[in-house]
Amino acid sequence: MKKTPKISLILESFKNLEKAYTEIKKTLSLPEEEIEKNKLLQDKLRTLFNFAFESTMRVCRHLSVVYNLKTSSRDCLQKLAKYLGLKDAEKYAKIAEFYVNYRDLKKNVPPKELIKFLKEALPLFKELARAVVEHVKKTTGNYLLIDYELLNEKASHVKSSVKKIDFVLSQGKEEFTKSPMYYDRAKYFYQVAYDALFDICKHLAPKFGVKKFGEDCLTKLVQVGVLPPEEYQTVLEMNLLKNKLISTWDVPPEELYEELKKLNPRFVPLLRHISNALKKRLSQQRSA
Repeated sequence: MKKTPKISLILESFKNLEKAYTEIKKTLSLPEEEIEKNKLLQDKLRTLFNFAFESTMRVCRHLSVVYNLKTSSRDCLQKLAKYLGLKDAEKYAKIAEFYVNYRDLKKNVPPKELIKFLKEALPLFKELARAVVEHVKKTTGNYLLIDYELLNEKASHVKSSVKKIDFVLSQGKEEFTKSPMYYDRAKYFYQVAYDALFDICKHLAPKFGVKKFGEDCLTKLVQVGVLPPEEYQTVLEMNLLKNKLISTWDVPPEELYEELKKLNPRFVPLLRHISNALKKRLSQQRSA
């Protein structure tokens, strides 16, 4: 079976890289004299560099297996850069060498050397990440970098949980309210269903042009037209119930039963709306 890149692994790793990259760049914008005199800033830069390197190496190790590259921790970045056709691929060996030599913060690095190295290394991380993303898009034809395996897995969790909740609710309100087992089962599977739907939202929201979101991910999908306006109240209530169940708030069995009777049937239609919007988005991408 042909090995293919794991989209979620790449996106998650490069998201972590981006966080470290942004913080390093921000810290390096300070006057060099300030960094040289401040051991805490130096340790911060070194810790962020370690995080950036390890995030990038996670992708490198994975792609080494996918592309059958024989690599080690010292030469993985260099060989991947060469495979991707990047100029000056040997510069990535210096990044690995620095990591091996100085990943332990107890080892001393002259501040001027640290600053100079990071300023040279920072663009290399960005260049490699960009090359990886473009290569994966081109070789897989997956230009939106959609992880279909993740989507199918999460959708399966939603549907399975909905069925289990339906079974509990089918026992009737009286049986549900007097049985702690039914209450706990319904509470657990509601959270599984909601979390799986939310994971789908987190993965796809950027593909629909949503750049910033938090707990409001699903309402953002309403705002951009992925979910119809009439579902706005539904996703608000879903999120509210989820927060109640994971907080110290008490949700009486009678209330939970009624909430689930109303909200549980909405999960699959929401999935269907998202699926239809994704198909439309992919069609637009192919015709672009």
